[in-house]
Amino acid sequence: MITVSQNTISRDHGKDLPLCVDLDGTLVRSDMLIESALMLLKQQPQCIFACPMWLMKGKATLKHEIAQRVDLSTANILYNEDIVEYVRNERKQRETVLVTGSNQKIADLIAKDTELFDHVHGSSQETNLTHHNKRDFLVKEFGENGFDYIGNDKDDYSVWPSARHALAVSTADGVISNKEIAFERVFDIPTPTLGDYLNLMRVHQWLKNGLVLVPFALDHSIDFLSSAVTITLAFLAMSLLASMTYIFNDMLDLQADRQNSTKRHRAIASGRVSLVAATQTMLLLAPATLALTFFLPVQFNLILLAYLLSTLWYTIYLKQVAILDVCMIAALHTLRIIGGTVAISAAWSFWLLAFSMFIFFSLAVAKRVAELTSLKATGIKRTLGRDYQVDDIPVLTSSGVATGFISVLIVALYINTEKVSLMYSTPQFLWLLCPVFMYWIGRIWLKTGRGEMHEDPIIFALRDRVSLIAATLVVLSVFAAKLL
Repeated sequence: MITVSQNTISRDHGKDLPLCVDLDGTLVRSDMLIESALMLLKQQPQCIFACPMWLMKGKATLKHEIAQRVDLSTANILYNEDIVEYVRNERKQRETVLVTGSNQKIADLIAKDTELFDHVHGSSQETNLTHHNKRDFLVKEFGENGFDYIGNDKDDYSVWPSARHALAVSTADGVISNKEIAFERVFDIPTPTLGDYLNLMRVHQWLKNGLVLVPFALDHSIDFLSSAVTITLAFLAMSLLASMTYIFNDMLDLQADRQNSTKRHRAIASGRVSLVAATQTMLLLAPATLALTFFLPVQFNLILLAYLLSTLWYTIYLKQVAILDVCMIAALHTLRIIGGTVAISAAWSFWLLAFSMFIFFSLAVAKRVAELTSLKATGIKRTLGRDYQVDDIPVLTSSGVATGFISVLIVALYINTEKVSLMYSTPQFLWLLCPVFMYWIGRIWLKTGRGEMHEDPIIFALRDRVSLIAATLVVLSVFAAKLL
């Protein structure tokens, strides 16, 4: 049984035929079922075990159960403005009808927010209003060729032939290329570019996975050629896996990212890459990562598994717990160094792991302070989806500065060990690392305190000329200590 917002539909046959509009991918630039499911997963992760049982009863039941458990905010919905404008103009001269496979609760929410439709029809608990169900419903209501219809995907192939005029929103999967349907009008939307997919995968964040290479660079007793091949494969595997987790994180944080002044420009939050395309990208990265693991040691693959589980735990739960979230970020960076160590069976370094925990804790806190500073400028008091408020800035700043300079102390203590004097020809050059790190960390926090820090310190460092000079000085100091 189809749930209908209005029980009776009266129409003046003297007017033009009604305009029927699809929702997902047409009126909105997203898939409301996926958005609702992601919100449910974030708010009630235990429901993930119930979803298969709901799906076994039919997709309509799945949509209904999810819709009843989440409350979507219309403030975060991305509309196709061309479609909104077109429907608004058409409503001046004929009936407009929202007819969608999304659950009736969501359909009513969208209709109320847009005020574009005279009638609203969505899926009920018993009937999934897609494919032939949608066609049969529209033909019953308006008659064969008694309506115009705007759709966007392959499900609409069942509906378009029964419409007087077929209108479509262009998609990347070539739906409108079907020559059997003569489209009255096609609304073009930008298709994702290579740059959008690179942004989706956050390829610039692969710089973090360079930590896998650190044990290879510091251990002077390994077989160079064999280890170089192994560590390169390890870097690629870690990078592809990290991209998968970034995509999943962005999907789960979709609602919060759309309200963030910086994160709203990300590929998914901005709508440049759809949730379906993002999911497909993850499914492509998974076998690629798995293929690389066959060429890597079992110990490293266990580190990959630990990284994946830790990231999922962080994404679903830990990121909502103040301080614990930045501890996990620091731990994930350190896990990369551990992965590089086991990949080539390098010697373990207490100093390196300790330095990693402190420096990355400091940078993670800087990220939070930068986010809070941006919120403070807009008058917002608390972060969405994280347990921080702008009043926490002084405490976080003192913690971040302290741990940053402790990491420099660890470097100084390491340089003074007997092991360093044996590994390097002129270890005195390594003392140059301390003032460089002290200056860089101090400058990072100075910029953060002034509100000049990017919400991602990694992006800031990549774009900051001073940071690049500091990195160059670090590399030159190490080479000088080894070779001179």
